[in-house]
Amino acid sequence: MPARELHSLFVFYICPRPVVLVSVADGDLVNIFPMDLIGSIAPGYFSLALHSTSAAAPLMERSRKVALGSVPVEQASIAYELGKNHKRPCIDWAQIAFTTNPSPLFGIPVPSFSLRVRELQIEAVRTIGTHKLFLARTVEDQSWSDGTQLFFVHGFYQAWRQQPKHQAAAVFTSEAN
Repeated sequence: MPARELHSLFVFYICPRPVVLVSVADGDLVNIFPMDLIGSIAPGYFSLALHSTSAAAPLMERSRKVALGSVPVEQASIAYELGKNHKRPCIDWAQIAFTTNPSPLFGIPVPSFSLRVRELQIEAVRTIGTHKLFLARTVEDQSWSDGTQLFFVHGFYQAWRQQPKHQAAAVFTSEAN
């Protein structure tokens, strides 16, 4: 990777990224896993990036419909636990240890604790380097409850922030938000 692109990537990785749980279903095949490479790209349009080797990617490509449940910070351990589902093409939904509700339009199960639920219709899939980029249209967006959403900060940036010479800046940044 050229140095300029690598530096751009580092800038992206120091930005806190919201964590959502992606629920996807295609017939009897279902999965739910966390994702943080997401974002709005234009009014009504959203992008999601998933590592190409993720066993969950083909299910998203076939289904073309996903529901994103915003994760409250209190449910961080559940989000991290569900990370193992990236390696599974589908899961047994009966093994999920929390309650779900159907998403408003697609009826895909999403965690009842979701702060916000977005339903996306995937319109294009592109392979870009090591990731699959899913470009989607937002078809429904509902706020389900209030709370503080979980965000992810990359480990190398967090380690930098925890160095004594940077702690004052980290505290100032946290208080400013």
